Amino acid sequence: MTPPRPLPELDRPGVRVQTLVLLRWAAIGGQLLALLIVGLGLGYPVPWMPALTAIAASVALNISLSARYRWGDRLDGRGTLVHLGYDLVQLSVLLYLTGGLNNPFALLLLVPVTISATLLSAQSTVALLLFALALLAALWRWHLPLPWPDGEAMELPALYSLGVVAAIALGMVFLAFYAWQVSAEARRRQAALVATQTALDREARMGALGSLAAAAAHELGGPLGTITLIARDLHDGLANDPDLGPDVDLLQQEVRRCRDILTGISERAEAEDPFPILPLPVLLREVADTFEPARVPIEIISGWPQGQVPIVRRGPELLHGLANLISNALRHAGSVVRLEAGSTASELWLRVSDDGPGFPPDLLPKLGAPFLGPSLSGSGSTGLGIFIATTLLERTGARLAFSNAPEGGARVDIRWHRADIELPPAAPAAPTEPNPHG
Repeated sequence: MTPPRPLPELDRPGVRVQTLVLLRWAAIGGQLLALLIVGLGLGYPVPWMPALTAIAASVALNISLSARYRWGDRLDGRGTLVHLGYDLVQLSVLLYLTGGLNNPFALLLLVPVTISATLLSAQSTVALLLFALALLAALWRWHLPLPWPDGEAMELPALYSLGVVAAIALGMVFLAFYAWQVSAEARRRQAALVATQTALDREARMGALGSLAAAAAHELGGPLGTITLIARDLHDGLANDPDLGPDVDLLQQEVRRCRDILTGISERAEAEDPFPILPLPVLLREVADTFEPARVPIEIISGWPQGQVPIVRRGPELLHGLANLISNALRHAGSVVRLEAGSTASELWLRVSDDGPGFPPDLLPKLGAPFLGPSLSGSGSTGLGIFIATTLLERTGARLAFSNAPEGGARVDIRWHRADIELPPAAPAAPTEPNPHG
C-alpha cells in the first residue's frame, strides 16, 4: 500500500479564514487593553496616534476578511504565510513605538512563528522564522524609548538587552522546531490511519457484497423452484410437439443453468464469509496461501492436542494485520519465513520470523510509527505496512514486540489474552429439511 502523495510545500491547506480572524481579534483586544492600562491606568506616556493607527490597520484587515470570505473558507499555505507575516510586522511596529525588546510584550513575537509551525510546511515556517529573526534584530537596534513615568528614559544594560534578544531568538527556533515536529507526526499518523481505514472499508464492502449475493441467491431460489415445476409439466405435455417441443427443451436448459448459477453464487458467498469462526492453524494457512507462489517457502509450526486447538474469528483486522507482517518478512527473508503459534494457560501467541538481515538496531524502537522514511528504514520503505499491521492487530487486543533473533533475522511476537481472541468451538449446525423443489 503506498502512502498518500504529499502535497506541494506551499499548497498545503493552511487555516480557516475565520480561525485566523478570531485569533487576530484576540490579539487586537489584548493590544488595546495593554495600551489602556499602561497609558490611562498607570499614566505612562504612550504614542497614542501611531499605536492606535497600527491597531486600526488590523481591525480594517479583519473586517475585510470577514466580508470577503465565507465562514468555512480556507486560506492556502501562501495566504496564511502572508497573514502571519503581517501580524509580525504589526506587532513589531507596536513594539518599536513602545520600547522595542525592552517591552515585556516582545515575547509575543513567538506566537505567529509557532502558529506557522503547527499549520504550514517546513519551508513556509523557515521563511517566517527568518523574517521574525530579522525583525527581532531590527527592534534590538532601533526603537523608541520604553514609556516610563515622569518622562524618564529607562535604559537597560547592553549585555542584558543582548540576552533578551538571544532568549527570544532561541525560543523562536526551539518552539518552531518542536511544534513542527509534533504537528508533522500528527499529520503522518492521520494519513496512515486513513490508509488503514480504507483497507478495512474495502474488506467490509467485499463482505457486504458476498452477503448480498448469498441473500439474493436464497430469495431467488423459491421463484426458480416454481418455474422448474412449470417447465417440467410443460415438457411432459409438449415434448413431442414439433412446434413447441424445442422451445420447452430450451426453457428447461435455461432453468437448470439459472439453478447452477445461483448455487455457485451461494457457495462462493459462503466461502468468502468475512467473519467465520476458524481454528487458528487453518487461518494461518489461509493467510499464507494468499502469497503462493512465494519467493521463499512459508513454514507454519503449531501443535495443540486434539480438541484443544484455539478457535478465532476470521476478522479483517486479523487477516490484514498478519498479511502485512508476512509480506514484510517475505521481502527480506533469505530462504524461509516461519509462522509459529502456541499458547499458555492465559495467553495465545504468534511469531512471524525470517532469516534475513533483521531490523536495523536503530529502527527497532521506532517500529509501529507511520512513515519512518527511507533514511531510517534503509530500504526505501516508509514503515506504513508495519504501522497498519500494528494498528489492526491492536484492535483485536494484541500486543506486538519487534526484535532480532539471536541466530539472525527479524522477529515479530504477537500476544493476546486468550479471553480477548479465543472463541468457544462452534456448535454443529442443526440438520435442515430437504428442499421440496430440488
